[in-house]
Amino acid sequence: MVSSVNDKLARVVAIAKTQKSFTNIPVVYTTYERAIRYVPRERRTLSYVLAKPKDGVPVEEVTRRIHEQTGLGAFTAEEFGWKTIGWVLKNTGIGINFGTTILLGFIVGMAIAGQTFYLFTVENLRQFGALKAMGTSTFTLARMILLQAFTVGLTGYGVGIGLATVFGFLTAQSGGLPFIETWQLLLLVLVALLAICTFSALISIIKLARLEPAIVFR
Repeated sequence: MVSSVNDKLARVVAIAKTQKSFTNIPVVYTTYERAIRYVPRERRTLSYVLAKPKDGVPVEEVTRRIHEQTGLGAFTAEEFGWKTIGWVLKNTGIGINFGTTILLGFIVGMAIAGQTFYLFTVENLRQFGALKAMGTSTFTLARMILLQAFTVGLTGYGVGIGLATVFGFLTAQSGGLPFIETWQLLLLVLVALLAICTFSALISIIKLARLEPAIVFR
């Protein structure tokens, strides 16, 4: 297949199956000498050099020696990946867009969960009043509400993480996840979920604290 790059004909000899980038910009793989013939001359024509250490040589040792001898930055595959993510979040609007989406999802989730538990409490005021009339303390009722909230939240957390992982494996072409799923991220999501459950349960607990046991006799 023949294509045109900067008004110069180029022959495509193979097509690589890789993960699509966020910007969905096509990527061309070629040699450095051939690339500079197609791309106009710039002050800095080289972005980075991909290197592989010899067998038995630690990658960290190679990156340290490269940095000491050249003064340039040398990174492992993982370090380079995180450096790229940091650059994208800092210099593009992706971080703001995703941050806004996460914040709105957090607020909406908190509102829906709070409303659900509040309606559950309102619909069962007579039952809670009966428990209070039999001597059940507000603290015990509060623990019941928290237990229900955390049970529902943790169940939803497990189902959500499982479905997201399965969906990632089904859509990935290379057999790996197309997104990063680290334990720090899972822990952060769990903490946020527990915060939503706690806030939602507090709305119902405040209602129970003001509940008069005499409501069961009305």
